[in-house]
Amino acid sequence: MSDRKATRVERGIYYKPGAGGKRLYEILWRDSAGCLKRRATGPKISVARRELTAELAKRDRREPAPTNPRLSFGKAMDGYFENAVADLRDTTRDGHRWAIDNHLRPRFGSRRMDRINADEWASFIRDCRIAGLAEGSIETILRSARGTYGYAARRLGWTAPNTLAKLERRELPSPGEKLPHRLFTEEELAATLQSASSQNRIVFAVAGTVGSRISESLGLTEDNLDLADLDDASVRFTHQVTRQGQRVPLKTEAAKRTIEIPRSLAVMLADHMARTANRRGIGGEPRYVFCSCSGRPLSQRNVSRELRRAMKAATFENGSLAFPILSETDQDGKAIKVKRGVLPSFHSFRHTAASQVIAEGDGAEEASWLLGHADSTVTRRVYIEQIASAERSSKRRAKLEARMGSTLAGLGAT
Repeated sequence: MSDRKATRVERGIYYKPGAGGKRLYEILWRDSAGCLKRRATGPKISVARRELTAELAKRDRREPAPTNPRLSFGKAMDGYFENAVADLRDTTRDGHRWAIDNHLRPRFGSRRMDRINADEWASFIRDCRIAGLAEGSIETILRSARGTYGYAARRLGWTAPNTLAKLERRELPSPGEKLPHRLFTEEELAATLQSASSQNRIVFAVAGTVGSRISESLGLTEDNLDLADLDDASVRFTHQVTRQGQRVPLKTEAAKRTIEIPRSLAVMLADHMARTANRRGIGGEPRYVFCSCSGRPLSQRNVSRELRRAMKAATFENGSLAFPILSETDQDGKAIKVKRGVLPSFHSFRHTAASQVIAEGDGAEEASWLLGHADSTVTRRVYIEQIASAERSSKRRAKLEARMGSTLAGLGAT
């Protein structure tokens, strides 16, 4: 606005001359707290009247005014990332950083939160689509935006509406259905373990048996193993190794768990610990179960590469390749690109273990405990199809038994 004195047009509406002699209108009103407020609305008096009417209506409804009406979206994002996001997993934090730095900050960083309306969010989503972003990527960006609004309300005294929440469903991204979990079949799992080399085979065996994440598996130290009695052995998960090679506590208390393991796995772990007894922990700390000759934990990237190598070499008993697509090439002799979800990944060990528990009829609660979920609700959301299928099968079997069990039992063998 110009520094010249504003001229009153009508009650609550003023104007100042702008560039090219155009009038730039502003409105003046008192909010529900009695504070005098002033805001520029642009060159149209109709817009000024509409916005003034809206502000007076808010006052009449006694809607609380924002504690900090000049709060910028950028400042709120900074607080959200530095506080609410700080304790999340590295990969989750990197996702928020990508969304904020590359998309939200350039568009809304300098904007006042009370001036970002729903239409601007809808326009932002359309522009993301035009730029070629996938629907899932746009949803990831909006997740950071929603978190920013929530943080501002909790910690910065922000009381104005979350205009992003006002979008209609048709305006929001539609990530679509997630790809089904690619599980290992029993034969594929056996072939993969057989072709794996060195201690990576035991890493895969642990994950395939107890459903641990790659970070949890690599975070095990000798103190986490109870192998004194191989018939009553257990593994205790307390820490994880990040992608940067740092050992940190698990995120939640539920994730910290002790799992009984079968004797066969206990024997493998005991033999492995005996073979690597010359390796020492770093800085006087307990030694890692899976580590390099220098005592450093194995890296997630190297273990994932070893899994893919083992899968490419894996063969069934008849000599056929377990994953033939890994050996296919294009017309130039280069390995073909495999779409995501076609082949198992390290996380498939976890999905396979959970699905086996559910298929055996142990239910979501048992799977939740095995995986270290906060409660079975999380497990049900992730494995809803497997749980529903297992529950239906169990109910059908029980009904058939009730209807025909006594009749069939009296027939005897033929």
